[in-house]
Amino acid sequence: MLDASGAAGELLLTESAITPEAVADAVVAALDSGKILILPHPEVAGYYAARAADPDGWLGVMRHLQAKLDG
Repeated sequence: MLDASGAAGELLLTESAITPEAVADAVVAALDSGKILILPHPEVAGYYAARAADPDGWLGVMRHLQAKLDG
């Protein structure tokens, strides 16, 4: 999924990226357990918590990251 995503994909394509199969397994497991929010990668829960705790700060970081990617 990230192969054609450009500079943002390059930033995200690291050793920590998970395979499509792992995502599918996480989705099936979550659906079986009745979860509503499916976060296949453990780090994502922290990102969601940070975004919820400080939306303006999170947006500032995202804008900074975008500006860095834009060069």
